[in-house]
Amino acid sequence: MTSFSRNDAAELCGRVAALSRAGLPAARVWSVLADSRGPTAEAAGVVAGMLAVGGSTADGLRLAATQHTGPGVDALGWLAVTAEVIDRSGAPAALVLEEVSAGLIAQIAQADEREVALAGPRATASVLAALPLAGIVLGALIGVNTLAVLLGTPAGWACSASGGLFWVAGRAWSARLVRSTSRVDQR
Repeated sequence: MTSFSRNDAAELCGRVAALSRAGLPAARVWSVLADSRGPTAEAAGVVAGMLAVGGSTADGLRLAATQHTGPGVDALGWLAVTAEVIDRSGAPAALVLEEVSAGLIAQIAQADEREVALAGPRATASVLAALPLAGIVLGALIGVNTLAVLLGTPAGWACSASGGLFWVAGRAWSARLVRSTSRVDQR
């Protein structure tokens, strides 16, 4: 199974729109795209094959979605629905597909912006997770036997236990925040 990204889906949709705007019939559009390279060509080849045996563009796109993996597979399903709407309503394929392509590009940009926005919190969480170890190392560098205090005295045990619990809770909380923000992109 080939990976199919959102960028691949947007590219495929844009290329179909451009060829449709040029006046090519659907069967010719998909065969031209099948002759290109990459994941878009593989998906187009499936659709072209489906059209060659009398199937519909929507059926070909659904079949292509089953033969690929990745975040762009959902977009193939939406393209199948779009193809059905175009076939049933007689809507201008180029115009509809250009708008769908613009929507896919906007989703990609939004996902990229979210990843950039999450880079800071992820880095902060990593730095904060490393601070206890850094404190022990710094203590050793200035001649304090931090481990002997933490592991050899009742007060050290209490500090180690409570510090470990706070460390685990902080890591879990940070991971949950980042995960909940990342999930918004998948809806």
